[in-house]
Amino acid sequence: MRLRTDKAAHEKLAARPERVVILDPDALTQLDHVATQSSLALEIGCGKGGFIKELAPHFPKTHFFAFEKFETILVKALLKYDQSPSPNITYVSGDATHLAACFKPLSIEDIYLNFSDPWPKARHEKRRLTYPTQLTHYHQLLKADGTLHLKTDNRSFFYYSLIALQANGFAITDFTTDLSHSDWFNVPTEFEARYTPTTPIHALKARKQV
Repeated sequence: MRLRTDKAAHEKLAARPERVVILDPDALTQLDHVATQSSLALEIGCGKGGFIKELAPHFPKTHFFAFEKFETILVKALLKYDQSPSPNITYVSGDATHLAACFKPLSIEDIYLNFSDPWPKARHEKRRLTYPTQLTHYHQLLKADGTLHLKTDNRSFFYYSLIALQANGFAITDFTTDLSHSDWFNVPTEFEARYTPTTPIHALKARKQV
């Protein structure tokens, strides 16, 4: 079922400058100044925010930036945040293609890609969040020991990402093709909690190589 567009979403987000940054593509600025901690992490495509809301309290010394390009969906994440606030989360309304302009090189500890759109058609390959151009941006932003975390239910996208990461400056440190039956520490997303009983979840951790 498609999510009904919230016509007041932009105004709702703009009314929360203490928690939401709305990116202006024509005047991009770095975001690390709003962090309450020196250790920074990113979630790209936070959806309705369940993952980041549950993860952040486990790592109080890390400030999490949750990117989401669809304002209607980000409003849902903000409502969820208000049910149990964590001071170490900042929501970013904007496209992840602007990441390189938003953070200093070598400033990010972890990047999370959860159930990204796999863009399965070959002609859409450049839109994948693990396409080489995007991986170059992640590599530039991550610290020397930084880690990229990926979860997906799409087997083809998983193996595409596995190969692309190793070809673009990352070493795979761990992976599983059945996350729900692994011993990994795992915070499920809303999608994951709903579909894991019938859909195997693939996951990996990739360490930046210097």
